[in-house]
Amino acid sequence: MRRTIFFLLFALHTLVFGLEPITLQIGDTSASYYREYLNLFDDISEYESAVICTVVDGDTVKLKLKSDPDSLLTARLIGVDTPESVHPQKSVEHFGIESSGFTKAVLEGKDVFLSFDWEQIDSYGRILCYIWIPLEYEGRAYNIMFNLLLITSGYGHAYTSYAFDENYTGIFIEAERLARLGGFNLWQEEKPDSILLPEYDPIVYITSTGDKYHVHGCHFLEHSKIPILLSEAVRRGYIPCRVCKPPQLELPSISVVEEDFLTAITVEGSVVILYPDGTWEFEAY
Repeated sequence: MRRTIFFLLFALHTLVFGLEPITLQIGDTSASYYREYLNLFDDISEYESAVICTVVDGDTVKLKLKSDPDSLLTARLIGVDTPESVHPQKSVEHFGIESSGFTKAVLEGKDVFLSFDWEQIDSYGRILCYIWIPLEYEGRAYNIMFNLLLITSGYGHAYTSYAFDENYTGIFIEAERLARLGGFNLWQEEKPDSILLPEYDPIVYITSTGDKYHVHGCHFLEHSKIPILLSEAVRRGYIPCRVCKPPQLELPSISVVEEDFLTAITVEGSVVILYPDGTWEFEAY
């Protein structure tokens, strides 16, 4: 219970006050992370030591447990999904090669730690795990969660189709939102100025299994409560609870009209006219 309360307060703090971005150097590879996430491993009491043998895809590796060196297991990372690069029934997806390359550069041949959720094996026989990589930063030793590192660096997105530790769920979702806003790697074509943000974006709550968002105090949050910004809840397809009636997202109405000689963008009582030569004109009405 204490662990859940700590992570809830931690998630609320990061949503309200923000995070401090840092750059981690892992061999020749640089990765984006946040200072507030450096100590996540401190809460882990049970883990396995392993070595990464080969990388199958951005979110899938083959490894050997130190406790059973003759084993060769396929492991799927929990809570993150990367673009496909080797799927037998799918073509290579946008940024799939880059995501797989990042995982290979960071993990292949490395000694790591594994931690688990309540379900350790999936329907394909793969072990489901969080992978932690030992790393020194500013003269101190840490264990960095690679699942989260994929998201903070823009090589994967938070995969919430299957429930996982809700203490991490909110962290993963917020990490993806920040990577999208930063235009990191996978999101590089989604520039911050192309993302329309609401003026009022309060914290609401989702559950690990439901499809609705709620306000604090809703009885549906009795067993699961994950803080999330309203705009992110809506973007992920959550709908408002009919019982607690949480706030709904109100974005400025926007319309775009394209003609041969100009583009006019109308947003809440004003219009921006873009001319072919790159000049523009603003008018309020």
